[in-house]
Amino acid sequence: MEFVSLVDASESIQSRIRELRNQENVRKFMYTDHEISTEEHANWIASLRGNKRQQVFAVVRDGIAAGLVSLSAINEQQKHAEWAFYIDEAMQGAGIGSIIEFKLLDYAFNEAGLEKLNCEVLATNQPVIRLHEKFGFVREGVRRKNVVKNGERIDVVLLGILKDEWIVAREKIKPVIERAQRK
Repeated sequence: MEFVSLVDASESIQSRIRELRNQENVRKFMYTDHEISTEEHANWIASLRGNKRQQVFAVVRDGIAAGLVSLSAINEQQKHAEWAFYIDEAMQGAGIGSIIEFKLLDYAFNEAGLEKLNCEVLATNQPVIRLHEKFGFVREGVRRKNVVKNGERIDVVLLGILKDEWIVAREKIKPVIERAQRK
């Protein structure tokens, strides 16, 4: 599995990312859940070119886009950023999310030079909240009734991890990830 810069990815990978984003089981956990048009998707990719505050990668497995991972709101001075990911609904629950999270945390703290990583997860997405906590993320707060989904206001859980926390958590989770990668 590799991360490929979305702006440098082939047209077929870029197109596949739009298909994944439009899957029902992906959209339901996003802040905006409308179907993304070809034009909207192209405009978004164009907005990423030269944007130092965002890094967006297609997650490519066996030559096929299996998901997307991103760093956003990158603050080079304060050395922190937000991150998010999604994967093909057919691959959810198969350990792919854990591999992506492991690789992203290594990238953020070792290559991107960050010291703090934050994320926001809809409270209805308990599996992802548990996944982040397994990796050492700490719940830092809740934005109460912050997002409207299907006419209902729901909470957003705020999580964060520090570089030194990742160093400790990484050693515990590394064997699990190595087993998952062999599958």
